[in-house]
Amino acid sequence: MLIELENYKTEHDGNQAVLRQLDGLQDSTRDVLNNLRHILYDLRGETGIEEHFAEAVRALLKTFHERTQVDVILSIAPSWPERLRKSAALNLYRIIEEALSNVRLHSGARLVEVALGPALDSHIAIEVRDNGRGAAIEGHRKPGLGLLGMQERAVILGGRLEVDSVAGRGTIIRAILKKENLI
Repeated sequence: MLIELENYKTEHDGNQAVLRQLDGLQDSTRDVLNNLRHILYDLRGETGIEEHFAEAVRALLKTFHERTQVDVILSIAPSWPERLRKSAALNLYRIIEEALSNVRLHSGARLVEVALGPALDSHIAIEVRDNGRGAAIEGHRKPGLGLLGMQERAVILGGRLEVDSVAGRGTIIRAILKKENLI
């Protein structure tokens, strides 16, 4: 399909409107292919990101920015592990992915900061912070499926998920995990 779109572009050289639409179709096709690759890796239990987790997060943030125009900042502590276990890498990646999805759908944020770093003692933390509208967290309100999924993933890794959100001040999603369960 990508090759056929490229061939079609040569037939319409000079028609900028058509070329822009074809570029968009090619980008969408590449995204679908990448998503299919990730699904296949997931089904096989091969995430492919355990050795290059920080780079995978960087790529995720780049795609998020391109699609949403929300500015992103990634900070990685020097002590961040170079290699993670496969299951840990996949679960951490999915936590970040879901937090970004919540930002896109609910926050109205203009900036997202993702930090990969140390926490207290033998723990590490992943933090996704936005400057969006936030929400007052009410104890009796049931969390959505995305938040439940993030909590379950943190628990699977022997950790916990914290959510700090204040109306008008944004939201912080923080996963705190035992380092020994990740490497």
